[in-house]
Amino acid sequence: MGTKTEELINVLNDIEALLSNDNESNWLKLISSANERIRNSDYSGIELVLSYYGGMGSFNDLIIGQSTINGKFQWKKNSKENNNRLSSLRAKAYELSNYIKHNHETSA
Repeated sequence: MGTKTEELINVLNDIEALLSNDNESNWLKLISSANERIRNSDYSGIELVLSYYGGMGSFNDLIIGQSTINGKFQWKKNSKENNNRLSSLRAKAYELSNYIKHNHETSA
């Protein structure tokens, strides 16, 4: 496994933790599935990650830290920081996945 692939796995682990802490189960399941494939040296995980970007309702559009209490919208504590972190991790995951796809990285 190449160094960029290892870096991607770490980024995806960080995304999983952030989504889990926010109780975002849909995207957590999708990211976890792709990450598991990548950890198992299954290249289709790279394609899965890349497929999550672009278009309406894509991973790019996800905003975490929202809740409704008694019918009233609220932001959760640290939502701004968490969304900034998610944005940074998302960009890094896309960048690494693209690099791996175009360079066919298979070993360090």
